[in-house]
Amino acid sequence: MEKKNREELVSLLKALRHGALSPRETYRAIQAFGEMNFQEARPEVEGFLKSEDPELRFVSLKVLTRYWHLDEYWETAREILEHDPDGDCRFRAAHALADLKRNTQDRQTLQVLARVVRNKQEEPVVRESAYAAMKAILHFDPREQFHTATLRFDLDKEADWEMVDSYL
Repeated sequence: MEKKNREELVSLLKALRHGALSPRETYRAIQAFGEMNFQEARPEVEGFLKSEDPELRFVSLKVLTRYWHLDEYWETAREILEHDPDGDCRFRAAHALADLKRNTQDRQTLQVLARVVRNKQEEPVVRESAYAAMKAILHFDPREQFHTATLRFDLDKEADWEMVDSYL
């Protein structure tokens, strides 16, 4: 990391610690910490997993799982997927599980996701995200991921239900 970027990140971290950032600035700071692999901010990023603001919960989880690939946040991602009151957080937690377990065929994660896919009480976008995460864990294909993320994808008609059910 070049010196100028590091100085900016240290400055952002100090401002965050002093509560000098707006929620939007906090979101951007956490995102920047992730993108620049600035793990000195890890305690602060972890703290936002419990934020009242769903966007801050999500961006923190994204940094810990996608950018820093910290496997110890698997359980946190699962908890958010299954219990967060915000649908967007649940949707994004499925992606976090996929980020941690891409191409691993991890049975435990596939079981968690299959339950969500089959849960008719869950929001459709969360179910579709869980299905896309299952596919990424089994075999990541960017084209397939793009297709499942479009409005044209119909989970009820296009999902491989035999595959989903094999993990229940």
